[in-house]
Amino acid sequence: SSGINAEYGGSAKCNFTAIDLFTGDKKEAISPGHANVDVPIVTRLEYTVMDIDDSGFFSLMPNEGQGEMREDIRCPDDAEGEKAKTLFNDGKDVMVTILTAIGEDRLVDVKENTKGN
Repeated sequence: SSGINAEYGGSAKCNFTAIDLFTGDKKEAISPGHANVDVPIVTRLEYTVMDIDDSGFFSLMPNEGQGEMREDIRCPDDAEGEKAKTLFNDGKDVMVTILTAIGEDRLVDVKENTKGN
């Protein structure tokens, strides 16, 4: 959310409140109303899990036309990561959704592909 405040005789200020995509932390910032504000470019892509290696890295195949094969994303040690490992180890066709912003990647969703490619 954002708001614009003009103090008595002062310039307008913008208040920004956001949630960090990677940590879930709440962030707040105040900026002069005339200033430019940088915003991250966030991409959200779905991949098919081809493998999870012994080091815990995924081999991810993108949907057609949506990027390149990825082998640089580690399976996280959280509930989503455990879900991906369990489905994959059970022989399921696993789809993961990866958010990418400011040079960081995060697994945000795991599901079994039931469409039967």
